[in-house]
Amino acid sequence: MSGEPNRFAGGRRLVVATLTGLASSLPQFARLVARLSRDRRVPVRAKRLAAGLAVYAVVPLDLIPDVIPVVGLFDDLLAVVVALAVLIEAAPDEVVAEHWDGEPEALERILLGVDLLIEFMPRRVRWMIRWLVGGVNPRQ
Repeated sequence: MSGEPNRFAGGRRLVVATLTGLASSLPQFARLVARLSRDRRVPVRAKRLAAGLAVYAVVPLDLIPDVIPVVGLFDDLLAVVVALAVLIEAAPDEVVAEHWDGEPEALERILLGVDLLIEFMPRRVRWMIRWLVGGVNPRQ
């Protein structure tokens, strides 16, 4: 087993690259989220879900208390990341590109990271998010 290549190594590298790109592009990314939140071409359900998840992240009542080291903050971080992923996935690509004012390569890394995040979510979570955002039947 120790000689077997780690099948998640490429995914981890992409996540680290995405987080690094996100951190370096944080001002542009914050503007992107604000602009997508106001754009009429982004589904209202996606905006509501993203806003609800963002509120969950800042409200002191959590499923996992923040006083528990590392794990306590993980649910808040996950809520923010999923909120951002929902908003970006729900918006048409041309709308996201229109509102992005940073380097095109940084946006590509962020979009790859969002796709990766969504792919690593359990299937039922992906279905539930897509159902909440777009009214898609989760059984499809």
